[in-house]
Amino acid sequence: MPVKPDTAESDSDCLFEPLDTHYSHLAEATVLVDLRKHPRFDTRFPAEAISENGRKALATITNISRSGLRLEGNRRMLDTLVPNNRHQTRHTPTRLQVKFTVPGGTDHHLPVRAQCQSVYIRHEKKDTWQIGITFTGFDQGSKALTGYLLLRESTS
Repeated sequence: MPVKPDTAESDSDCLFEPLDTHYSHLAEATVLVDLRKHPRFDTRFPAEAISENGRKALATITNISRSGLRLEGNRRMLDTLVPNNRHQTRHTPTRLQVKFTVPGGTDHHLPVRAQCQSVYIRHEKKDTWQIGITFTGFDQGSKALTGYLLLRESTS
């Protein structure tokens, strides 16, 4: 039902109608769905990432799952690992190797060395960059990572 505006100009021919369409009902029923293959867990693991040309950079793993992880670091880390990033208009997947450790018990850590590919690059804050990474293979520590993640899943 049309509604006249409640203003000083209400004598005008302007009418407002509430939005009541098929699409407005769809918008109300929309639910965001996480399309990731595996649950992600927040972390603060130090890591060493190695670019395709062998250059190394230190970074922090801020989340991890069975299918990938997110690296975080400064602009130097980004330029080291993805040297042509400043000249690209779209992200081009880049192969990397990432080395880190996961807790293997109360008093020791187990090494993981994974072959990876970048999925996205995001500028998070002033000098903080994130690289989303998917695992493509493991040279070391696949069982250690799986064990760590199973433990995290069982406690969440």
